[in-house]
Amino acid sequence: MVVDEAVAESVRAAERVTLAVFGASCAERMAQLFTGLRGGDPNRTGDVDLFLEILDELWNLDLEGSIFSARVDALQEFAELQPSEEGLVDVDDIYAFYSVLCMRYAVLYRVSGDAEEALRCAHASLTALGQLDRNMSETAFFEGEHECQRRITLGDTVVDDSLQQLRNSDREASRERLIAVSSRLRK
Repeated sequence: MVVDEAVAESVRAAERVTLAVFGASCAERMAQLFTGLRGGDPNRTGDVDLFLEILDELWNLDLEGSIFSARVDALQEFAELQPSEEGLVDVDDIYAFYSVLCMRYAVLYRVSGDAEEALRCAHASLTALGQLDRNMSETAFFEGEHECQRRITLGDTVVDDSLQQLRNSDREASRERLIAVSSRLRK
């Protein structure tokens, strides 16, 4: 697993609310790789809308895990998670897949409360960003993601005032990732 050892230990020992924030934050940083890459397809409008709805729900720390059970099933129906004989070869398909996979694990954490699901979420985002770094010159997305994960798990517990700041920061990181992937598509 590519998740930092200290982060993994902290995740396994963290309180449920910290892990809910951790999962929402990972999903937020990956979100625009789905919404930006799939948003222009009229056949995917419903998926994009649902994805954004689930993302908002992940940030609502008061929602019970049972709310998310149906969300797991809905995400499982996304084209990105359907088996394919060809596999993923197109850049946009690869990063949309990782975005949906990250979201799925964040949702699974909210259903089960199992810290391993939160770690799978973190692993999915790190894998995608490691791949992005390998395919671009002079990027540090992988290390940036490691740092974001460290801040949440090894830093102070997030309180309501800083939750919106964290989400805004995550949105900016997500936008930067989308720009990088989009630049690969233009080559």
